[in-house]
Amino acid sequence: MIQKLLYGFIGIFVVSFYLWMREQPGDLLDSIEELFWFAIASVMIVYSAPHLKNNILICAWSIYCVGLLLDLLDDFIAVDIFPVIALDTSLKQFGFLLICYSLYTMIVRQRESISLLNNEIQQRKRLEEKLKFDATHDELTQIGNRRACFTQFPSLCKKYTTLFYFDLDDFKCANDKFGHSCGDLILKKVAQSLSELFGEENCFRIGGDEFVAFGTFDTENDEQLRKKLLEEVFEYGVGISIGFTATDTDVAPDKLLHLADASMYSNKSLKSVRSKPRVS
Repeated sequence: MIQKLLYGFIGIFVVSFYLWMREQPGDLLDSIEELFWFAIASVMIVYSAPHLKNNILICAWSIYCVGLLLDLLDDFIAVDIFPVIALDTSLKQFGFLLICYSLYTMIVRQRESISLLNNEIQQRKRLEEKLKFDATHDELTQIGNRRACFTQFPSLCKKYTTLFYFDLDDFKCANDKFGHSCGDLILKKVAQSLSELFGEENCFRIGGDEFVAFGTFDTENDEQLRKKLLEEVFEYGVGISIGFTATDTDVAPDKLLHLADASMYSNKSLKSVRSKPRVS
């Protein structure tokens, strides 16, 4: 309501002043131009004020408009009659400088706000990535967990021909003998070896001391694969049983894992652990 009243007041003032100017002698072209810009500036103040939180900018804009008005009156009223008219140029320049300063401070504040917002966005992205990583990776070994295995199962079956199933032999004995921290180290080293051989994105810890991996290794030479996997943990007296089955996109993941698991237990029952425990 107040805004509409101010619009009406500005309109009445401009029209009235224009009619008054027409009765004055001389060339009115410059005065009409000054009146036009005064009207534009005044309307912009009324329009923008409700949306601006910077009081200094509103004040600076008002001072500039007062300078425009005094500059307009300067064409018709002598300075000795209305001495304030002499300040028209000073008020316009001062108002303009204040406007520049206000806009500068607004830009600086906006940059700070944008910088804080960008930092918050980056923090949220990092948190989302961490949560996503934690949801699909084993906390200890940092390779994929059981959930990730089943999520990526179809695509990995298309990409690789063989599903491998690994189970550590005598891991509990090593864990009890050398301590849980040593047991964690064994699991980490086995996971690292699997990642190096099969690729980190193709290896998963599906529980306890059991791992699965997708690859194209020669299944006839599992002894060489076993040797590579035990290079870093052989001294702790653990071995590893290896099972495998051919991948098939038409077979359910649970069924393929069951087949590979059965193959692993068959391998476990037929072999002996080839290791020398560390002397404590």
